Order: sequence, then structure tokens, then C-alpha cells
Amino acid sequence: MMIDHVWTVLCSHAVTDRDSNSVSLLDVVEQVNIRDKPSPDGGMLTPLDLMTLWARADLDRPAQGQGRVTFLSPSDEVNDGPFEYDIDLSQHRRNRSRGHFQALHISGSGRHVFRVELRNEGETEWRQVADIPLEIDFTPPDETGQVESEAE
Repeated sequence: MMIDHVWTVLCSHAVTDRDSNSVSLLDVVEQVNIRDKPSPDGGMLTPLDLMTLWARADLDRPAQGQGRVTFLSPSDEVNDGPFEYDIDLSQHRRNRSRGHFQALHISGSGRHVFRVELRNEGETEWRQVADIPLEIDFTPPDETGQVESEAE
């Protein structure tokens, strides 16, 4: 009874169609450019959805487990989470999980990561299945209000 991680995508918004049950991932996010200094409390108000598709490793065998997401700083420190949730593939072959983040804790520029982990039913150890990068660029304007550099 094993679960496979199929994909995880970070986007600005995910929408599931009621009739077809298809998901649309709107505005896939790789980088956030902020034209200001980091806030003193480290908060960044940028709503994001983290969508993950899980599937049965053996399509004919039901499976259950837990997923976990942790948001890490460029120095691998935990900024948010971990957030744990159940994955139930006892009735269906696939399961989509949606993590909705209204705000994230960001202390500065750099490559942040959403770490996705899996623990199958009966296991005690978590297994990392994906690291989803999010580049954060704080570029405050200079005294004249001009932004000094543009990140690509």
C-alpha cells in the first residue's frame, strides 16, 4: 500500500471545475519581486496555492498516508509549518491536495523552498518527495524612488 508523488506546483490560484473535476493552475509562481524592504515582522502578504497530486503506486491497491509541507528559508530554517494532512486513496486512485497560503514569513531575499514529504500508512519516517523553489527578491527603491536593479 504505497503512495506516489506525481507533481507539486506553486501558483497564485487553483480552481477545480465542478463538472469535470479538472484543476486549472493559474499563474504558476517561480519568483516574487517585492519593491520594498522586508517588513520587520517578516510577513509577506501574497496569496499562493500549493497543489499536489498523489496517486496509488499500485492502481488496484488502496493506500493511505500523510503529507507534510514545510516552508524553508534560504538557510534551511523553518519559516512556516510543518503542515500535515491525510492522504486517503482507499476509494480513489488519485488525490489532489491544496495548501492555501494567505501570507508567508520571509526574512529576506533568496531561494526559499516548499518541502513536500510523504509518510505511507504504517511507516514512521517521513520521505522527502519534492522541493518547490520560490525565489524572493526584495529590491527597495533608492532615495529618488527608482528601483536599482531588475531580477530575471
